Amino acid sequence: MNAKVRAFSRGIHDLFSDEIIPQDALSHAQGWITKNGNLEFARGRKLEGNVGTTGSCSDIHTGYTVRGTAVKFKKSGTTIKTLVGATWTDVITGLTEDAPTSFSNYTSLAGAFVYIYSTDGIYKIVTANPTSFTSLYDAAKNFKGTAFIDKGRAILWGREKDKTGLYGSWIDAQDSTTYTTITGEATVSLGGTLAFKSAGATRTCFAVTITITAGGQVFSDNYDGTLTGSAGGTGTINYTSGVYTLSASGVGTAVYQWENTNAKGVTDFTYTLTRVASEGFVFPQDIGGDGIQVVIPLDGKYFSLKERSVYTLSINETDLLADNQVFRSNIGVPSRKAAVATSKGIIFIDVANGENPVMRFITRNPVGDNFDTLPIFPQFNFANYSYADAALTVYGDYVLVACKSSGATANDTILLCNYVNDTVDILPYESKCFTQHAGNLYAGDSLSTSSYQILNGFDDLGYVIENFAQTKAETFEIDDLKKIKKLRLKGLISTGQNYSVYGSFDDAGFQLLGTVSGDATYVDMTNPNTVGLNLIGADVIGGSDSAVAYPYYCELKIKTPKFRKRHIKFVANGFGYASVESLQDFNIWTFENKIPKKSRQKQNVSINDGITVDMPVPNY
Repeated sequence: MNAKVRAFSRGIHDLFSDEIIPQDALSHAQGWITKNGNLEFARGRKLEGNVGTTGSCSDIHTGYTVRGTAVKFKKSGTTIKTLVGATWTDVITGLTEDAPTSFSNYTSLAGAFVYIYSTDGIYKIVTANPTSFTSLYDAAKNFKGTAFIDKGRAILWGREKDKTGLYGSWIDAQDSTTYTTITGEATVSLGGTLAFKSAGATRTCFAVTITITAGGQVFSDNYDGTLTGSAGGTGTINYTSGVYTLSASGVGTAVYQWENTNAKGVTDFTYTLTRVASEGFVFPQDIGGDGIQVVIPLDGKYFSLKERSVYTLSINETDLLADNQVFRSNIGVPSRKAAVATSKGIIFIDVANGENPVMRFITRNPVGDNFDTLPIFPQFNFANYSYADAALTVYGDYVLVACKSSGATANDTILLCNYVNDTVDILPYESKCFTQHAGNLYAGDSLSTSSYQILNGFDDLGYVIENFAQTKAETFEIDDLKKIKKLRLKGLISTGQNYSVYGSFDDAGFQLLGTVSGDATYVDMTNPNTVGLNLIGADVIGGSDSAVAYPYYCELKIKTPKFRKRHIKFVANGFGYASVESLQDFNIWTFENKIPKKSRQKQNVSINDGITVDMPVPNY
């Protein structure tokens, strides 16, 4: 008799007995990924920028200049940093280490920005000048909390003084009501500071033109922090501070505009007694008394996921009528990053039921105009992890969940959940936050202020990735005792890589059965396959981001005891690509229909104490 697993396509099934899970599922694993029907050795981590110190990287973000150039930011300990070259450089210091902090990109006629909303304050960074910032907190104009910018308006929640209030800012008009034009301002030779900042610390400038009086050379704004002269000159402009430099000498005049987003902008939350369109607003979401954790826009509504309920807020096109109501009770999220928007809806970790966390979808009902709340990944035991500091992100068809394993003091696990193929895999990486750029995924460390590119390459910061993949408890659908003479394995492997194959029989300890080596004669070196260093996508991202793997088909001769069920475990030992496409138990011998020897026990129970067993003679 032979038996074959033709593909590994189900991921980890650990909620039910490992004897009844599908044949192509794993009973447990980490560091291996279910992908395209194969079991692949996971991709690793590499440091981004300089090494951090003890602490944590609580938030990480990618902003963009008007030219589309990525600008990285992170909150490490008490500091907001930006990546300049290969060095994380301080921008804002003296913050509260554990204060919730949210980054939001915003592009308008005034430029490209990253806004930082926090319980410490509100900060505006022009991405062309990422080491400069403007502090915008004004108790008369705005609030400290968590926020994002959507459709020209900031949506804010998480105020320390109002945990259940949902706030909106003015809608940024991007016209003469919010922009002020300056003409004919005198400039000095070779460089100086524009005057707008001295009259208002919350102002930033844009659209700068400087004309040198002698000779008439005009320096025009490229909107990326540089100025180009009509006669070949060059210059720079810091839109936050107003500092400019010019390569040509001579006094002149400047024409530019400035804005103050605390005046009818995305940091102005004021509204009149009789509110008019485009002004700020506040809606109480008080039922249950639980605080708003995260707000996500979906299909024209704002879903406020609280600790034990979910609200929805919809505002009509006139910006004057709103519908604010409870969407669901008895569901909720534990933290501000425990939900994420996907192409199919909102995915979140629901912990409202205490000991039984569930991952759920909020998605539109396909036959109506309502939304459904559906559990997903019912085969996975989410209760094995803590989500008090969970962070979710979308990466391709995956939702990644940074969480904490039992007994850990900080997040030490990433659940890799494919919501298209309905699989869950596990990665052994510390993470507290995520961002991505150009197909690459980055994570902030939960145990240091470092950040990493993850799921790229075949090593974990220079070490072998912690890994194992364990199959189901296979009985071959019969309870007869049996032995296996051979295992056949097929897949792809890089030269220099190898993985060990272990077996466990009737839950005894694992024993080494053999090793699959990328340098063995059963590897077809005439048929190279290019595999990407990145996890996501079948195509290689970038010409140099690739490795070569070769097909293998091997047979391991093994000696086993008589058993009822068996597990097979794979452990990669080196650096490089490895996959298992199929597993065949070949030449299975069957024996008598008995239970394993270790389970056979005499049950002659003493009638004297009712406890003693294996009496030599039955008692009656």
